[in-house]
Amino acid sequence: MKRISLTIEKREQKGTQKVTGTNACGRLRKTGIIPAIIYGPSGSTNVQIQKSDFRKMMLEKGERAALIELHCGSDVRLSLVQASQRNPRNDAYLHVDFKEVDPKRMMVAKVPLKFVGESVGVKDEGGVLEIARRDIKITCLPEHLPEWIEVNIADLHLEQSIHVKDLPKLSGITYKTGPNEVLVACVNVEEEAEETSAETAAAAEGAVAATAEAAATSEAAAASETKSKSKVEEKKGK
Repeated sequence: MKRISLTIEKREQKGTQKVTGTNACGRLRKTGIIPAIIYGPSGSTNVQIQKSDFRKMMLEKGERAALIELHCGSDVRLSLVQASQRNPRNDAYLHVDFKEVDPKRMMVAKVPLKFVGESVGVKDEGGVLEIARRDIKITCLPEHLPEWIEVNIADLHLEQSIHVKDLPKLSGITYKTGPNEVLVACVNVEEEAEETSAETAAAAEGAVAATAEAAATSEAAAASETKSKSKVEEKKGK
C-alpha cells in the first residue's frame, strides 16, 4: 500500500465572490490553482490545490493505486483520487474529485492490472495479445489496498483467455468485477485482422451513409429554395 501526502486549502469566500461555479473555478485556474472537492464520511468540502503540487503527486503515484493523505491545516483526511477532468487541448487539470475513506471500514477501489511474462501463444504460436481490461474493481480495507494486481500471461496459449476468476487470491481483497469477465486473450492474427477489416468497413459504410444523407438533405434544401424562388417570380409576373 502506497501513501502520498498532498497539501490542500479550503475554498473560502472573499467578499461577494463565490467559491463555486464556472467563473469562480476559472479565476482559480488562471492563478495556477486547481479547484477540487472531497466527499465522504466527513461530508463534502470544496478545496483547492496548487497545480504544481498536484502534478508532483500524480507523477509520484503514476499508474499505481494509492491512498492520498490530504493535509488541510491540522486536519488530515485519507482519500482516493476518484476522478479528474482535463482540458482536451493542453491536458491541464481542470477539476479533481477526492473520495474520503475510513481507515477502519471496507472501501471500493479500482486497481490497475500489471501483465507480466511473455505469452507462449505470442512467442511460439503466432498469436497476438488482446487486452480487454487494464483495471479491476475490488473491496478491501485501506491498509490492504495493493498498488496493482499482477496477471501472469506466460502460460497463455493461442485461443486462450484469462478471466477475473483466474486472478490470484489475495488476503483481505475481494474482486467485485464479474468472475467470468475476460481480462486478456491470445487471439489468432487472422481473426484480429478480420475484426479490424470489419470495423473499418463498418466505419466506411457509416461515412458513406452520412455523406448520402447530407447530400439528400442538401438536395432537398436546394429544391425547396428553388421552389420558393419560382413562387416569388410567379407572383411578380402576375
